[in-house]
Amino acid sequence: MAGKVTIKRGDVWAERLKEQLTEYPEGAAEWMEEHTTILNSTVDSLSGLLRVEDELAYLKLYRFSSFKRRLQYYFGRSQSLRNYRRAISLREKGLALPDQLAYLAVSQGTLLVSEGFSEGGNLDELWRQRNSEDGFDAVMRSAGETLAALHSAGYMYGDCRWVNLFWNGQRVYLTDFNDTRKCRVGGVPQARDLARFTANAEELGIGLKLFEQFLGTYMDGVPGTRREIVERMIRPLYRIRGQHMSDGYGQRLV
Repeated sequence: MAGKVTIKRGDVWAERLKEQLTEYPEGAAEWMEEHTTILNSTVDSLSGLLRVEDELAYLKLYRFSSFKRRLQYYFGRSQSLRNYRRAISLREKGLALPDQLAYLAVSQGTLLVSEGFSEGGNLDELWRQRNSEDGFDAVMRSAGETLAALHSAGYMYGDCRWVNLFWNGQRVYLTDFNDTRKCRVGGVPQARDLARFTANAEELGIGLKLFEQFLGTYMDGVPGTRREIVERMIRPLYRIRGQHMSDGYGQRLV
């Protein structure tokens, strides 16, 4: 049996999903497999998109894949709850995050529901699927603005790969908060964010012109000169290059 479905946060979407999940005895994961467009499935989580009339929502089921995860939930220390609270807090500061719609407890784990986007995609897939470079300037400038806003607010992103940045046609959004933490403005964790973004840009071969669109916009939103910003990120960038890139692979952007 699916077991009890409990609304922890949310109203309209929470009630809507509770009604459907309660009537589905197989479980939340099986319901998602049947009713959503699955985006990713692992031992620890399952994510998908759900459309109801003209509304779109992103669902992520954090599975109780271990006894430890179940205990963390019962003691109020689950990753899903931390992510929900963090996303609410960051959005209240005006940062570019999807709206958080609901948080439910189900027998298989916890279900987070956030705003879905019908257009766009993560930066990695958009770059790989592009027909030309036309129009990507706006994406790079928006990415610089979004990351600068997060850093100037005193946070690190923690995993600033292009797959975790989503362009909806108007703005670049942050989508993953597992490693997002408060930190000192201009500190090493923020330098790592910038290094990770830069290494990913080098791997994808975006070229210096587009990268300068990103970096120039980023520098407009954070303290420090270009030299200072590059010097802070160069050591973690060398480390990332050594881990993921062979000699001569990808144009060096800084």
